[in-house]
Amino acid sequence: MAKGFASCVLLIMYLSLLMLCSTGNGHPQHHHHHQQQDGGDDPLDMARRVGFFTVDDLYVGKAVGIQFYTRDPSSLPPFLSKEVADRIPFSVKELPLLLQLFGMAPGSPEAQLAERTLKTCAEEPIKGEQKTCATSIESFIEFASSMLGGGQYGVDFRAMKTTHLGKPVSVYQNYTFLDIKEVHSPTMVACHIMDYPYIVYMCHSQTSRVYQIKIVGQEVGDALNAIAVCHLDTSQWAPDHVSFKLLGVKPGTVSICHFFGPHNPVWVKT
Repeated sequence: MAKGFASCVLLIMYLSLLMLCSTGNGHPQHHHHHQQQDGGDDPLDMARRVGFFTVDDLYVGKAVGIQFYTRDPSSLPPFLSKEVADRIPFSVKELPLLLQLFGMAPGSPEAQLAERTLKTCAEEPIKGEQKTCATSIESFIEFASSMLGGGQYGVDFRAMKTTHLGKPVSVYQNYTFLDIKEVHSPTMVACHIMDYPYIVYMCHSQTSRVYQIKIVGQEVGDALNAIAVCHLDTSQWAPDHVSFKLLGVKPGTVSICHFFGPHNPVWVKT
């Protein structure tokens, strides 16, 4: 019993330190293909900032409006280990307990974001999609390995991410495509960082193509090697998805692409 009590105390201390290291971010860092986000910013404005475009737009000289939200990596909370993460409830049913555990006031912006993350993670994947919410570094890597067929130590796959070629900026502007390279991989796993007291990634895999695109901002001049994913089958997406409204297309009629921010990795086969 003493050992169990000591472990519980250590867990609470670890979570308290985690909260001190975590910094909230009110900006949307992820999007979901099969649902329209509720609350917060206007969904259509959020879609514009994600940088949606179609596969027909993949040519040098194309310009797409986007805002790359940047965060100091040192401000991000660390991943929990599987041992710790598996001992913490992760469901909407346990929301009152979680709010108390993490010191979030009911109805506060932080509590609403956490609740939205829990609801998103509880949703069933759409047809043709494999999905998980990784709450630990082990589950993060294990899901990528299971989808990509990698070895125990991940030697058969790698994570790619958008990188700034200079000092990062975080403003909405048009970015011009300078160079486009397809990353040839039989499948891929895209991961979106979620709003939560500790790092949680919503990772999913479906029929898509990955591109590395060098882009430069027209107003500020920010240059990046950006990762973009083109989803080949959008027939299962919700008809009112904001990308359809933004691009003026219908589900299943065209492949829809979007950029990934610096904190959202894409796993591919090597």
